[in-house]
Order: sequence, then C-alpha cells, then structure tokens
Amino acid sequence: MSETRRTSLLRRHAGFRWFWFSRAISYVGDGVALVALLLHVQETSGTGTAVGGLLLAIALPSLLGPVAGSIADRVDRRRMIIVCELGQGVVYLAIAIFLPGYAALLALVAVASVLARCVAPAASSSVPSLVPGDDLVGANAWLGTALNLQVAFGGLLGGLLVAGVGVRWALAIDAASFLVSALVLAKVPSMPPQDLGAEIVSFARTVRDGIGFVAKHAVARAVVVTLFVGVAFAAVDNVALVFLTRDDLGGGEAAFGLVSSAFGFGMLAASLVLTRWERLVSARWAFLGGWFLTAAGTLATGLAPAIAGAVVAQGIGGLGNGLGNVGGDTLIQRSVPSAMLGRVFGLAKTAAFLGSGLAYAIGGVLVDVMSPRAVFVVASAGVLAASIGGVFLLPPEKRASRRSS
Repeated sequence: MSETRRTSLLRRHAGFRWFWFSRAISYVGDGVALVALLLHVQETSGTGTAVGGLLLAIALPSLLGPVAGSIADRVDRRRMIIVCELGQGVVYLAIAIFLPGYAALLALVAVASVLARCVAPAASSSVPSLVPGDDLVGANAWLGTALNLQVAFGGLLGGLLVAGVGVRWALAIDAASFLVSALVLAKVPSMPPQDLGAEIVSFARTVRDGIGFVAKHAVARAVVVTLFVGVAFAAVDNVALVFLTRDDLGGGEAAFGLVSSAFGFGMLAASLVLTRWERLVSARWAFLGGWFLTAAGTLATGLAPAIAGAVVAQGIGGLGNGLGNVGGDTLIQRSVPSAMLGRVFGLAKTAAFLGSGLAYAIGGVLVDVMSPRAVFVVASAGVLAASIGGVFLLPPEKRASRRSS
C-alpha cells in the first residue's frame, strides 16, 4: 500500500476534513438539545403526551425531504448548510433565553427541525464533491462516526449539562455549536449546483422529476424501498425495548440506558471499522450485509436471557445499522448524477421517516397484544424479508454506475 493510501482520509482531503468537523460539532449539539428539551418538557408537563408531541414536532418535518432535496440541487450546498446552521442557532438561542410555553416551544422546535431536514440531503449530496469516488465508503464512514457521536455521547453530554448548569445554558451551548459549525464550514470549498439544463425548470417540476427519477433508477429505487420496509420493522425495537428490558429482563432505568446506548456504540464501531478498512468492503456488501446483521441483532434481542445478552444483541443491531447507512449512502452517491443527488437523498430520508412513523404507530399496539419478545421476533422477520428483497432489487455493483436506470 502506498504512503498516500496509508494516510488518513481526513488528512488527504482538507475540504472533507473541515466538512467532517462541522458535521460532528452540529450532531453533538443536536444530541445535547434533544435531551435538554425532553427533560424540560417532562419536568414542566409531566405527561407522556407532551413528550410525544415534542418528538412529533421534531420528526414531522422529515416529510419535507423531497422539497429539501430539490432546494439542495438548485443552490450552493455549502451556503445552504451554513444558512440553515445559523438559523438553528438563532432558534435555539431564542428558546434558551425565553423558555417559552409548550405551544410556542413546539413551534420553535418545528422551525429548527425544518432547517435540520434541509441540511440532511445537502450534506449527503456534498460528499462526492469533496472526495473521489474510490474514497466514498471511507468518507461516509467518517460521517457516520460524526452522527454516531450524537447517539453515543450527545445525549450523555446533554444530561450532564442540564444537571450541572441547567436547561437554559445547555440550550445556549447547543446554539453556540451551530455557530461554530457554520464558521468551520466556511473553510470548505463552495459546491454550486449542477446545470439543470437550458430550460428554466419550475420548483414543482424539480420535485416531481426527483420522485420520477427514483421510481425509474434501479439503485435508488432499491435503496429507498429497502430502507422504508426495513425501518418499518426495525424501529418497532424503539417501542418494545423498554418493556423487554424492564418487564421481561427485570432491569431498571440504568439497565435500559445501557441497553439503549449499546445500539449507538454498535453504529459507531461500524463507522470506525469502515474508516480503517473501507477498501476491503464494497458498498453493496455493506448495505445488504448491514440489514442482515440488523435482523440478527433484532432477533437476538428478543431471545436474550439477561441484560448482558440484550446489550450484545443491540450492539450487533447497531453494527448492522451503521454498515447499512454507509453502504446505502455510497450506492446512491456512486450511481446517481450529481444534479439529482439532493432530491434522491431527500426521498431516502423521507422513506426512513415514514418507516419509523409506521413502526411507532403499530409498535405500541403490538406490545399490548403480544409479548415484547414476540414483537422482536416479528420485527426481525420483517427486517430479514427487507434484506432478502434488497438482494433481488439491487443490481450487481458493476452496473451501479451513474448511468444506472
């Protein structure tokens, strides 16, 4: 292996290095804000309905994925991310200063979430502009480590900040993280939109063309469909896990926290492995293998005899989820024309949201009519079916070029 190959990807590509730092800072800030807001709403309202309303305000803007992706394809992506980061900082600073009532808080959180959803497709579609095609797996793995820092450490930091300095300061620190993220992103080269053609294309048509493109493009269609079906079953875990941990395994709050965090650390491990050995793992294998591992981890969680077993099983599930995320992003980036990347990623994010929303809607009902263990077994069968479907839907990787259709 050449000296260049032994050099870290972050060292080889300065633009991507600053981009990664920006995303890592922003993601950790997101984790701090989520925990601070959850604790604040739980303390001031004391109802599960209020907490659920907060989570809904955060999640619903994901439905705007196709619109956000269309915007990302029409503007300079770096500028779009900077504007959205600064906007989120202003919103969270306002929340920190005024700590408004519940209704106003939900409105402000929804605005911040809309801005965050605009960042998502712009960030994912920016990667091919910052690294060559051979480095996409490693670059997506590095971005996965940034996102997984939020899962593994952002919540912990948020809890410590709320306990140590209070909700206002925790949210103020989150607001500052967006400012720092925007300043770091200024070091990244601009990423102007690709030529949309000589014709002046309406925004509505841009959105419609994106949906039509995914319907016809073999790789994009396979990733989006597998993502929707897989998440629709896998996310049932989020509803059933607390019942499994506390009722079936007899664990307390600390045990539930340990089991929950194991999934995040599994995701982080997957990203770290791929940053080191990205050349040995194909995007197709990472995507499909990740979903099979997720199915295995889900089944093992349902069959776990004790807390330790559930921790290991959730770690396996998180490992699969991390691999699948990197593989899916890379497959899209390698096969979809740059001018369409924002719209395709917007639809992929929406597919994941719709899948998780369906899981949350039926997960509680399933837990009420079945045992938590049975819910995990059913969920693992669904994820396995999605994985097998992905094998048949996804064309061989040698065909996954930017001309795939």
